Amino acid sequence: MARRPWRLKRSRAWAKMESIGHRNAPADAVTHTSIRLHPMPVPGPAAHRDPPWAAWAVAGFLVATIAIIYGQSLWFGFLAHDDTSFVSGNPLVAPGLSVAGVAAAFVSGPMGQWHPLSVISHMLDCQIFGLDARGHHLTNLVLHAATSIGLFLVLRSMTGEMWPSALVATLLAIHPQHVESVAWISERRDVLSGLFFVLTLAAYLGYVRHGRTLGRYLLLALVFALGLMSKATLVTVPLLLLLLDYWPLARFGSPAGGREPAERKSLWWLAVEKLPLLALSVADCVLTVVTQNASDTVNERHLTERLGTALVAPVEYLRLAFWPAGLAGFYPIPVGGFPAWRVVCSLALLTAVTIAVVVWRRRSPYLLVGWFWFLGTLVPMLGLITIAEHAMADRYMYLPQIGLSIAVAWGAARLAANSEARRYTLAMCSGLAIVLLASCAVVQTTHWHDDQKLWAHSLEVTGSNFHVEVALADALHHAGRLDEAVEHYHRALDWGSSSKLMNNLGIALARQKKLTEAIPYFRRAIELDLLAAGPRANLAQALGAQGHADEAIEQYLSAIELDPNVGLWHFNVAGLLARQGRLDDAIAHLRQTIELDPTRAIVHAELAALLVRGDRIDEAIDQYRRAVELEPRDTRLRQALDQVVAIRRSKSGLPKPEN
Repeated sequence: MARRPWRLKRSRAWAKMESIGHRNAPADAVTHTSIRLHPMPVPGPAAHRDPPWAAWAVAGFLVATIAIIYGQSLWFGFLAHDDTSFVSGNPLVAPGLSVAGVAAAFVSGPMGQWHPLSVISHMLDCQIFGLDARGHHLTNLVLHAATSIGLFLVLRSMTGEMWPSALVATLLAIHPQHVESVAWISERRDVLSGLFFVLTLAAYLGYVRHGRTLGRYLLLALVFALGLMSKATLVTVPLLLLLLDYWPLARFGSPAGGREPAERKSLWWLAVEKLPLLALSVADCVLTVVTQNASDTVNERHLTERLGTALVAPVEYLRLAFWPAGLAGFYPIPVGGFPAWRVVCSLALLTAVTIAVVVWRRRSPYLLVGWFWFLGTLVPMLGLITIAEHAMADRYMYLPQIGLSIAVAWGAARLAANSEARRYTLAMCSGLAIVLLASCAVVQTTHWHDDQKLWAHSLEVTGSNFHVEVALADALHHAGRLDEAVEHYHRALDWGSSSKLMNNLGIALARQKKLTEAIPYFRRAIELDLLAAGPRANLAQALGAQGHADEAIEQYLSAIELDPNVGLWHFNVAGLLARQGRLDDAIAHLRQTIELDPTRAIVHAELAALLVRGDRIDEAIDQYRRAVELEPRDTRLRQALDQVVAIRRSKSGLPKPEN
């Protein structure tokens, strides 16, 4: 960019002396008193030069494109992939807002993740929409639209440039990499934290531009804290604000472009200014790590493998940002980690780009800010400390990609600044890119319709791997396609094993009436996880069906000891105990079943039948009456009740009532 022109501003004294012909002007008046230099703003696409309706048009365009791309998700359901754990199957979330649920959201988190505000937003959705997935998807769409519009307005206000700001917001709204964040209900964390991220930028801009007051800083800290409670990935925002101080706010350094700063500060002063926000980030990191350790969700890998993944992943994100072909729901880490040549090449590329943007920082500060925005906001998701099973995830690019978009949008605008032909070419290329990206996003969204489509597509993209094979097998299993499910379970065994895999494979075989084949898989599942209660109960059910009552009872009792709050297990073991004549033990387990769920008529009826066998007629009548209250249309329960009442009358010597 060209340097700003300078103009001369005359002092009042100089003007007065000039008016009398400089008769008494000192010889050095110009040098010492009269001339002051002031930078003039560079003419450019500032906000005031655009028609007043332009901002409304951009906002309407963003809403329309989001509706076109993601409107189809309103007909999608909940996915078994995390939606069950976070929403539909979460006993604290599914009933709606409650004091206990809100308290639990702040104490612990589903799947070892601390993001209480996101959990509360799911509770609010359940309170309003129940478990109708359309309402939950609609909330994600509204939040995504609000984030996109908010980003446009904030960037426009920061830079005074509408069309680069509009392009960045449009890329956020339509890029296929963001489909996972919007179309997946569980990723409410992304769109909610994204909205608070934009509000944090707006609060910081107000603090810088309209007065550095304590009230404005507290507002900034509050909005940032809400963002951290939505998703912990905002922990690097204080460093990002320091980048924005360089460009476009120009509070330190001497970058070209941007608006004239209201004030300039030293880098150290600006760093100290961010310390309270950094303290919030540190506190959030501690809470996140404590929650993960408490839930045993940390999956540590070797340091070299973690470093290799952390270097390769950003390059892959770059590739998918500019060429979004081959997006998937899961990207596996290669067995043994990424090859050394790929790690070295990735390191060389990242180093080269970093050196380039630093060298060009004065001439093109938006490149430096965009690049370090991308890297800085991506750091928490690179797995350097806590490792997940995947190498990368599309949802991790929801905020980092904004930095790349800023570099591209402002870089293109500067290239086309002095040429009408270039501006026309830029507009045509931008329009074509928007159409292509939106079309890809529409197709990508269809893959999130259900678990089967998601994992079948992921398997096609990534090839066979343990996680995707298991996920697809589970989806097919849930849909009742047992033969295909068993096939994919066996394919997964080629890559590894887990207690969950063995247990689910055993269940699929048992549902195919292949109990003899299922039992070894249940035993193997128990060996792999001695504290897992489910495989023991499934083994007990299979053994009981084959007539091995003693071992079945033993396994049921072991499962109940590990998890005493599953009523079905108490009910099943009661049946086995009753067949062995152990009525008191059976009755005790049925009473425990009723305590856990008093709404099942069949349990009351079974307990009544055992009480009759134990000659406890009065208690049996009470249980039959409760069963009839729960199922008043069941004539068999009424007949059983009448028979037991008749038994009591016959024993007491009372005459039968007349009809």
